[in-house]
Amino acid sequence: MHKSLLGAAVVAAVTIAACSGSDSASTPQPSPATEAAPATDVAPVVTDAPVAAETTVAETTTISETTATAETTTTIDPDEARTIEQINAYVDQAAAFDQAAADAQFPDGLSFAAGGAPGYSRYVFRETSAGVVPTLVEGPLDATVRCQDVALPCSYLELKELHESGAAIPDELAMTADELAELVAQLDELSAFAVAHADIDTACADGFVSDRIQTPNMGTHLYKGSSIANGFDPGEPEILLYALADDTVPTDPLGQCVDGSWTGEPMQLIGTSFIIPPQIIGNDHPDAFAGPLDNWHIHYNLCRGASEGRDSFLPIAECQAAGGNFSASLGWMIHAWVDPAHDNDLGVFSMWNPTVAPISDPSIIFESREVRGTDFPDGAEQSLITDFAYSGDLQLSVGQSLFFNNVDAVPHTVSAGSFDDPMLDEFDSGLLEPGSNFEVSFDEPGVYSLFCTLHPDMQATVTVE
Repeated sequence: MHKSLLGAAVVAAVTIAACSGSDSASTPQPSPATEAAPATDVAPVVTDAPVAAETTVAETTTISETTATAETTTTIDPDEARTIEQINAYVDQAAAFDQAAADAQFPDGLSFAAGGAPGYSRYVFRETSAGVVPTLVEGPLDATVRCQDVALPCSYLELKELHESGAAIPDELAMTADELAELVAQLDELSAFAVAHADIDTACADGFVSDRIQTPNMGTHLYKGSSIANGFDPGEPEILLYALADDTVPTDPLGQCVDGSWTGEPMQLIGTSFIIPPQIIGNDHPDAFAGPLDNWHIHYNLCRGASEGRDSFLPIAECQAAGGNFSASLGWMIHAWVDPAHDNDLGVFSMWNPTVAPISDPSIIFESREVRGTDFPDGAEQSLITDFAYSGDLQLSVGQSLFFNNVDAVPHTVSAGSFDDPMLDEFDSGLLEPGSNFEVSFDEPGVYSLFCTLHPDMQATVTVE
């Protein structure tokens, strides 16, 4: 049986070619952001018999408590926000999307299944006791540029050196020399602000308030309420990022700014972040930093647990019962790693920084952030379909499942063969809408090809041993 076998001469490495994200024929239309029914049931496809698989999509169920904008009964003066409770109330008040704006971030008729990787995919969907819900949207609908390859000049200091050297800009950055020059100038201005607040007492005296939560490879956010409604200014971030000075991850809530001074354990500056209400910057993906590298994100269904010292994803009633602060959706956010001592090989705008506790090899961050649901097959390999590419190390054992999560902004397929030599009778996912999953396995060793029928440049090979 042929089965798209490429032959023993093909090396075991996976080759992936991502196509352009600007195919207007596949651009989704806005539709409601809803909480969905439990994860999609997908029958596995085994290639010992020709099968044309179909994805069974659950009907969408709207649960309004997790998607409607949080109501506020008190208007918070940002200049008076000096406790985490006041900051949380003001962030909800100022930065929440209205329902129509939140809806516009999702393609038409989505029915979610768990999957994604925060910081690496357009969408992240998670399972809760109330069903599968969206928890993150990141980047524009098309032409997302994720400069997170350690081999590319993606960090602040690397971009600065690239600009000053006048060397050719790698094609992967999709930037002009003028855009690079403007971006470096913005980052220099931002870095100066950050370095001026290296002492956390300076941040406290300047009106910043801690959320008391230190997230691994991210740090803790100190918000300045009076800056949140000011719009985008690279020289005045709304958030400063700190972490414990001893490079450990705390097990309890952090300290707080009280009367202009820090009350907790010694902290070190690690970076900056921005949060801008859609009322200020608009409902579309922000056009803020020069060039295409800044992928802003929106949190959904987030339970901020200052009393626990960690965030989680719970339905509103469970979040409130646990003493957390539930946010149905937050304004546009982004991290910017401009502290020279914590220059980030994963990119200046990456969600994660491996130089922040727990200090890690950049190569392990992605896999540790992959999200799986109860429908994920035991022992399977995972491949995220995101940024018009099939991610992951696609090397399997005979009979081992390969589970694809489409967490891109547009539909894709997982189809056997290639655009020039399709073999859809061997396996074919059919149309995978964002939030849909597909499983395939192979009964014989070899190297198999697959592609997206909608985007012919999306190709990959799977090595089965």
